[in-house]
Amino acid sequence: MSDSILYKAININKYYLAKKRGILESLAREPPIYVRALDNVSVEIRKGEVLGVVGESGSGKTTLGKVLATLEKPTGGNLIFMGMEVNDRNINHVRKHIHMVFQNPMTSINPRMKVKDIVREAMKEKREERVKKLLEEVGLDYNYVKDKYPRELSGGQTQRVAIARALAKEPDFLILDEPTSALDASVQAQILNLLVDLQKERKLTYLFITHNIAVARYISDRVIIMYAGKIVEEGNTKEVISEPMHPYTQSLLSSVPELGKKELKPPSGEVPSLINPPSGCRFNPRCPFAMSVCKEKEPPLVEINGRKVACWLYETNWKKASR
Repeated sequence: MSDSILYKAININKYYLAKKRGILESLAREPPIYVRALDNVSVEIRKGEVLGVVGESGSGKTTLGKVLATLEKPTGGNLIFMGMEVNDRNINHVRKHIHMVFQNPMTSINPRMKVKDIVREAMKEKREERVKKLLEEVGLDYNYVKDKYPRELSGGQTQRVAIARALAKEPDFLILDEPTSALDASVQAQILNLLVDLQKERKLTYLFITHNIAVARYISDRVIIMYAGKIVEEGNTKEVISEPMHPYTQSLLSSVPELGKKELKPPSGEVPSLINPPSGCRFNPRCPFAMSVCKEKEPPLVEINGRKVACWLYETNWKKASR
């Protein structure tokens, strides 16, 4: 693996049982029913980059984040972090280099602990000077917040505490799962700017998960677009935003409000069931360009001029690129 690759996921599957199987189901030999949250997903994350992961609810983006954070064990596939394959023997070592910041910080920090203790708990050297420095680094007044409980802080302040706690572990890789979506618009901008500054100053690698492609445009170097548990497009953020190849990416961009845009066109139809996804391309029931092949065969994710896309509209380009 190239020295520039920090983390690599190869053919990752993550299936959940849709319902518990009891004795009667086992005796009747009923086949188990699975939710296919991730289906054959491969991704490379480069050192020092911000990789955006964009998709609607149910696309699998949060599940991908949890698998990469080792909070969920993949059903199949391989994870390679810093050149080593992640397994039960080294998973604790890998976890020392990774941290995840969630959409709702109250789910990941102890509401019964004071702010200074929340940050100190994650540190190797539990010095108060370092706690003070970290809280100030994320834009908090140490003397004001140190003895407060999370419930006494605003949403933006609590998210800053969660970020400070993540930094206290001195991670190489930070997974940010919708870290601003629960905040007011003005606070969102502040937190985004903070994350950009921290990434540059500390030379961190981010996986930034969001449903908002406009946010991904602001913070990401590269972006992957996920739909129904699969990657449908991947590439440089500016290129994907300016010239989206996949119809799903095009529909996401059409739903972003901009000055001068009179009409918004969000993706029509419903996100498909991950228990029984459509045959062929999973986007075909909602795609305005769907052809017969789209309903019959699943398109592979292939590279075209440095970009990756999974769509039968580009079959001719694939053949030219393979010659």
